Amino acid sequence: MADQNSATELIGLLKNSPVPIRSCQLIKPSSVLNPTSNEIDGTSSLPNTNNDPSPISIDSLPILNPKISRKSRQKRMALWLVPFGFIAGLTFAGMTGLNTFSKFGLGQIGEPMLGGLLGMASGWLGSYVASASVNSGNNDDVRMLRKRNEAGQWLLYLETPIDTDLPWQILQEANTMEVMRLSDL
Repeated sequence: MADQNSATELIGLLKNSPVPIRSCQLIKPSSVLNPTSNEIDGTSSLPNTNNDPSPISIDSLPILNPKISRKSRQKRMALWLVPFGFIAGLTFAGMTGLNTFSKFGLGQIGEPMLGGLLGMASGWLGSYVASASVNSGNNDDVRMLRKRNEAGQWLLYLETPIDTDLPWQILQEANTMEVMRLSDL
């Protein structure tokens, strides 16, 4: 959208449409300086009197911020890889009977436990490596949206329930500059 007024009007039309909207976020241009906004979480400290969504920063939306999505992906991967690494390290140390750390006096129970701890650490490290290596299919689209946002355009992020199309007629009548479809991978 070219300006905030047209975006706010479009939000009003979308709220009155029969199509259910799961999420509606108005993203302010990066070039707009707002001294009353909190740049950490993108929320505004001014009260919202007309029930319109407060403009947020583009960096506060996970689908448009690769750092946030990578961090959440790493946490989800660590949830599975850390316990699996512990069990794998414990099992490997117990099966092989290696006395790799025998000079530390760990004994028969300590060796497998240390193997489990090392496996757990490798699972945690693997979650970082694996989450950084995933390349989202919409990186080019996000990069283009970020450039437009830096150029002073307002963005409107809409999310509908699964298998529900956007209200295309309302979007076409609102004279939007462009409509892009992103998939959350």
